[in-house]
Amino acid sequence: MNCFYCKGDMVPGYTTHVAELENCIVIIKHVPCLKCAQCGEVVYTGTTLQKVEQILEKCKAAMTEVAIVEYQPAA
Repeated sequence: MNCFYCKGDMVPGYTTHVAELENCIVIIKHVPCLKCAQCGEVVYTGTTLQKVEQILEKCKAAMTEVAIVEYQPAA
């Protein structure tokens, strides 16, 4: 797969996903992704996106100001 922006090679890797929910910031560490070896652009698979959404829903229910979550145990 090639990067949409620079046409570099996309390689499997991990990233940190940051999301802002109403009054809460959620940081999800070690999220699996495809990352461009040239520019660093990140792409998630559909399955990963579903798991990220599930994690965000759980955090929304907890209503903390800042949440830092490890992807693997939470997914």
